Amino acid sequence: MSAARPPEGAHTVAEGEGAPSFAARPPEGAHTVAGGEGAPSFAARPPEGAPVRRRRQRFVRLAGAVACATLAVMLPCPARAQTNGSGATGTTGGVRVGGPIVQPPRAFGYQLGDLVTQRLLLPADGRRLETAALPRAERISGWLERRPFQWETDAEGRQWLLVSYQIVNAPQTLTAIALPALSLPMSAGPALETDAQLISVGPLTPQTVLGKGGLLDIRPDRPASVAPSAPIARRLQRWLLALAGTLAAWMGWWAWRHRRESRRLPFARAWRRLRQLDPDQSEAWLCLHQALNETAATVLRAPALPGLLARAPHLQPLHAQLQHFYACSDQRFFSDQPAGAPFPLRAFCRALYRAEKQARS
Repeated sequence: MSAARPPEGAHTVAEGEGAPSFAARPPEGAHTVAGGEGAPSFAARPPEGAPVRRRRQRFVRLAGAVACATLAVMLPCPARAQTNGSGATGTTGGVRVGGPIVQPPRAFGYQLGDLVTQRLLLPADGRRLETAALPRAERISGWLERRPFQWETDAEGRQWLLVSYQIVNAPQTLTAIALPALSLPMSAGPALETDAQLISVGPLTPQTVLGKGGLLDIRPDRPASVAPSAPIARRLQRWLLALAGTLAAWMGWWAWRHRRESRRLPFARAWRRLRQLDPDQSEAWLCLHQALNETAATVLRAPALPGLLARAPHLQPLHAQLQHFYACSDQRFFSDQPAGAPFPLRAFCRALYRAEKQARS
């Protein structure tokens, strides 16, 4: 058999059918151009191992993406190493300045009378502050006055030292002042030191304002609000009525007591009647004798005066006047000799009435 012999059943050129040679024959089941279907030729078909290579490339890309993400998480970010834009190492709750952790106050927006507070985290290694050597609370400059130190414990149990300053002056324009640096002695080891910090202090009022419309340099005083006076007037009226009632009750009681005593006490009755009589009349003398007899509970004569004084000790200061009264009375009623100097009967009766009243009160 010749080497160029076609397989069995193949057509040759000699058969006159114009069929292509065996070398150009497509595989079984493939469509040719002659079939009229426009299918692609056999030469454009992809190789048999392409899907495997595509899956391998996808796996390599996915593994690379995972590796890059892992490195991005593990490597430190330079932006995390800065706090407040100053380049200092960041710490939780403060900025490390010269050793201790400090929570600085805001650097702006202060005026006269404001308090500026720094918070310093104290070390937790057992060292303590020497409180006796801390700076005193005093005025430290023309702008600041240091307040007493205070201690504070946060939710995590950490100890903080509060250093407060009060602004005691007002500038004419916006001015920067410095909180002083501190050196706080410890019980052991080096002292805690902090750096100075600048803050801005503003004026109370601007030097110039716009003079347009209602914007003037000096504004008129605002009228004070009128407090409602009706409740005050009602309370005052009630208190005045209560005071008037109290005075009226006291005056009524005093008049009633005086009237009762004037009717019940002997010398009170004698004094009330004697004011209506002439002291030179015998009736006036008899009125006073009757009051003395009633007080002594007997008919009283000069020799019986000690019994009267024993019964009414409040008349003891008037012992000499009583003896003189009875001597003048004996001369007036039982002697033929003319009366001597007139006796002050009304004044004597008034003295007896006062002594009696004082003894009863």
